[in-house]
Amino acid sequence: MKQIKLLSVLVIFLTLTVACNKTPHDKMKGKWDVAKIVNSAMTEQEDINYFNEMNKDVLDNEVFIFTDDKITKELPDKTEGTWEINETGTELSIDWGPDDSYSPHTFVVKKLSSDSLIIEEDFEEFYITTYFSKIK
Repeated sequence: MKQIKLLSVLVIFLTLTVACNKTPHDKMKGKWDVAKIVNSAMTEQEDINYFNEMNKDVLDNEVFIFTDDKITKELPDKTEGTWEINETGTELSIDWGPDDSYSPHTFVVKKLSSDSLIIEEDFEEFYITTYFSKIK
């Protein structure tokens, strides 16, 4: 009986260890829905409302799909690129290819969990922070 209890505890411990030790790369893989976009330069509610209206299609419809090394988005047109995240999970790079003059984009990862992602892009005069939720 003692051996069964010990074995059960060991199985639970190993399951939790494996589940909790996902790498940042593993956590990124999947479908992410854009939940909110914040521009740090906009503090007036009228400006915030205008910014949200400009990004309405993205907020209502955009899903980013991360696979092993590819990323896909639908808006404004279906686009595929590549991505990588550093080992500590603090820097994300996305390259949409030669047609995107700003690529590669580098983001600071503010939060990465199994169901939430917050990234920030520095535009020198302001920051754009994008909040994502994982689609299960």
